[in-house]
Amino acid sequence: MKYKKNIILDHFHTFFRSFNVTQAMWLIFLFNRGFNIFEIALFEGIFHVASVLFEIPTGAIADMFGRKTSRVIGVLFYFLYIALIISFDSFGLVALGFIFCSLSYVFESGAAEALVYDTLIELEKENKFMKFMGTKEVIFQVSGFLAMMIGGTIALLGYQMNFYVTGGFFLVALFLILAMKEVPIHNQERLSIKEQVKKQFIVSFKTVFQNKRLFLLIIVGALMTAPITTVFFFYQNYFDSSGVPIYLITIYIGLHSGASAIGGVFASKLEKKFGERKILFFIPLVMSVSFWLMLIPGFALIPFIVLGTMDSIFYIVLVDYMNRMVSSEVRATVLSVFGMMFSIVMIIIFTLVGYIIENIGFEMGFFVLAVIVTVFYAILLFILRNNHLDQDERIKIEQV
Repeated sequence: MKYKKNIILDHFHTFFRSFNVTQAMWLIFLFNRGFNIFEIALFEGIFHVASVLFEIPTGAIADMFGRKTSRVIGVLFYFLYIALIISFDSFGLVALGFIFCSLSYVFESGAAEALVYDTLIELEKENKFMKFMGTKEVIFQVSGFLAMMIGGTIALLGYQMNFYVTGGFFLVALFLILAMKEVPIHNQERLSIKEQVKKQFIVSFKTVFQNKRLFLLIIVGALMTAPITTVFFFYQNYFDSSGVPIYLITIYIGLHSGASAIGGVFASKLEKKFGERKILFFIPLVMSVSFWLMLIPGFALIPFIVLGTMDSIFYIVLVDYMNRMVSSEVRATVLSVFGMMFSIVMIIIFTLVGYIIENIGFEMGFFVLAVIVTVFYAILLFILRNNHLDQDERIKIEQV
């Protein structure tokens, strides 16, 4: 029972780390600093290039040296990001800041879920993971919602103040991680660092590419979630350029987060009732329809909010299945493969849509995004038709 506190501490950590009052502000902040839409898209692209390069190595570090250690490093890198983005107007230094921001997320990515899942194994409650993820998603979205509501008010004092406040919440999050207890990774061989890194890469990639079902879930997850992240960021500038007051923009983003919290509440219930195959069919269908509805003038807000709910349900169900398919010693690395695939898709989509918006306009950019999502959904239907994915076919956790 000595690991039980990890669950509570992780929930508090999620709240404080997610209380990021820069989320609805950083694009507008950079735009007001003189960067154009395409340059901002390049920053996001740089963020995801760094994610691709470091996602797997940081997952390996988490599996070798501890998930708690990895998460602490992640918070420290976020402090470096804040320092650079509020201090310099140089494209190169701000780009470096986004690299540090990416490192902050990839050191947390995979390691967070892996630490919790292994904690639940120690407590013999791994079947509670989806419920945990649902609760975590609710906390994440509620915290984000509150941050959005407050962020607009803080911005009236100056956009930089948003970064100072976020830094304070990350400091609290750091102390909460330090209070957690590392879960030992069983069956870990005593190898040199070089041998361990090599083994981690080989075993993790073999786990992903030899397990057809796991590989397909990773591809599907990246293709369907990356466009939602893209539209989440660009709609901030779209609302701003349309003359929407900053306080209303934060409310719109907050409603999106609130809808995601609702999705987190119902994710496990929907999965139990409908199963994996129906979730993978129906949720992306609603996503695709929502992207087209957002093109209707004056009607963008409702489908924008719906996307928050669908994204949350889809992600929770997806991560739960992936966790069931791998063993503890490669869990963080395998989850990082998913993060890497997401980043690859984001690099292409975010940069493309940013270029179109800068040179043609928001409407054409969102139209292209709707087309992309529809194509991705067609690919998903092809995968579902040719591969039997159902609740009764779950793969048990096995040693690699």
